[in-house]
Amino acid sequence: MKKIYTLLLFLVFCLPGMAQQILIEKGGNTETVEFENLDKITFNGTTVKILQTNGIETSASMGEIERIHFSNYSNIDDITVQKENIFNYISNDCIAINCNAGDIVRIYNIIGNQLMCVRQKSANSIISIANLPQGIYIIKINDQTAKFVKR
Repeated sequence: MKKIYTLLLFLVFCLPGMAQQILIEKGGNTETVEFENLDKITFNGTTVKILQTNGIETSASMGEIERIHFSNYSNIDDITVQKENIFNYISNDCIAINCNAGDIVRIYNIIGNQLMCVRQKSANSIISIANLPQGIYIIKINDQTAKFVKR
């Protein structure tokens, strides 16, 4: 709970000066929220809820979101769901990576901070995510990007 409040405080007080808007694509539609109109963003399990200052609330399951983009802010490029799986869940603490030997696997938190960077020694290896707290993460392998939820 403390992490959600910290993220919300960061979004409400810090981002308006740095970022202009958040764009969320789902089902072929794009929803744009100007940061000056953003009241709060909450993550409840696998659901994202956005409340605007005018009282409009939208929500989406993480499974239906195709792309999230923070204009002029994020350390990573647009988050785009790939058609092929670049990873599979093995447990809450491990994921199996579909890659080649020598590929670099990067894991970012939802605001774009890089948390892990691992050069794969072999193809289709396993990465431990045991040290990551529960949350939503972005995994990037070469030019492929996907999101995952650590529970």
